[in-house]
Amino acid sequence: MDRGNILSGAAFTAVLQSAVVFLVMLITVGSLTNRYVERTMTGELREDIQTRWSLFAADYREEGAAPLTELIDSAALFTAQGRRAIGLFDANGRPVAGNILTRPETDGWQNGALDLVPDASQTSSDGREIEYFYRSGAVDDYTLVVGQRLDRMFQLDRTVFRTLSITGFIVVLTMLGAGYLLSRKSLRKLEGLEQALERVSDGDMSARVAVSPHNDQIDRIAGRMNTHLDSLSRLMASTRGTAAAVAHDLKSPLARAYLGLGRALAQVDAGEDPRADIEDTQGELQRMGVIFDTFMRLAQIEAGVYGGPFAKVDLRALVDDLAETYHLVAEDHDQTLVYDRDAGGDVSVVGDAAMLQQLLVNLLENALNHGGAGNEIQLSLDRKADRVHLTVADRGPGIPEAARDAVFEPFHRLDPSRRKPGSGLGLTLVRAIAERHGADVTLADNNPGLRVSVVFQ
Repeated sequence: MDRGNILSGAAFTAVLQSAVVFLVMLITVGSLTNRYVERTMTGELREDIQTRWSLFAADYREEGAAPLTELIDSAALFTAQGRRAIGLFDANGRPVAGNILTRPETDGWQNGALDLVPDASQTSSDGREIEYFYRSGAVDDYTLVVGQRLDRMFQLDRTVFRTLSITGFIVVLTMLGAGYLLSRKSLRKLEGLEQALERVSDGDMSARVAVSPHNDQIDRIAGRMNTHLDSLSRLMASTRGTAAAVAHDLKSPLARAYLGLGRALAQVDAGEDPRADIEDTQGELQRMGVIFDTFMRLAQIEAGVYGGPFAKVDLRALVDDLAETYHLVAEDHDQTLVYDRDAGGDVSVVGDAAMLQQLLVNLLENALNHGGAGNEIQLSLDRKADRVHLTVADRGPGIPEAARDAVFEPFHRLDPSRRKPGSGLGLTLVRAIAERHGADVTLADNNPGLRVSVVFQ
């Protein structure tokens, strides 16, 4: 598996972009947090230093210089490693009390190094000179200095920076690792899609894409692709079957036409009348023309280019006319037609009258051709639950339930020998016209016989 493809995958790229966004946010939040912590600690230090400075100044004003000197020396004595700086200087700048040896040059709040007594630590653990945050101010003729070491705040800053850096490194590394694994997993699935498509392009229509139970986006695409491959496989199988059926159905009439023309030529050479053979050949060619015309009409209906614009069609009038016609046709075939319709309901639909007439003619012809002598054809038209129902039933052999879906395929016949007359396009054309009109066609057992129902929406 190519690592370049993995690193350029959508999952890894998305995680990488997320990692960059995370780092930017981490740096921004870390900077803001560091500034907040510094301001907070500086404020607390200022408040603590100001409080102690004010207490020492108040003690001086109440009790004088001597008690203040003792108090400052005591406070400096208990200040470990010079963490706190306390100093009292006279008017000449000489140290009077505390652990600060040199008076600052200016008064006020300052940051910087202080000259402390030798036992106070002057450098931090990393070897840098310790800085103090302190206040220097005059108390009568004296200068009082109170300060606090800043190395702890600097250590806290470094700790926060180190913590954020380590956290960011671990999180980004984890994200990139997860992104790599996800991209590798996605690439493996995409390679499965590619391999399946290559097998299909090579002619293996049984190739399908493996779908994992995780049902992620690629799995859903794979499922849809498998569905389309199933449809394509069925379509190709149907196309091959249709081509074979067309070849079979045309082979016999073409052979008979060829032989008929041969007999006609022989009769012409013998000086006989070839009219009968020519008429037979013409009939064979006419039947082939009907097959081609029906197939072309089917293709045009499925493509939506056959027929005129849809309009409101009164099915009652259309079915009444065909029922009257086929009543006589049924009698000629030693069969009967029973017509039942709802006299009061509205059974009009929006569609093409010519196509709807073709639909009903195909159903009636199918019932006549397969019913046999003594067959009773039941034709009904009514409205139920705001839907128009058109039903044609017969007492013939019917269609087995397992074959009811297949009979809608072009040129499909229940007779494998294909010796019975017909093109195998009757029910196919019925379904195409029904779908063109948004109707549903269902086949059911008429006990005995077949019941075909067309339900218009």
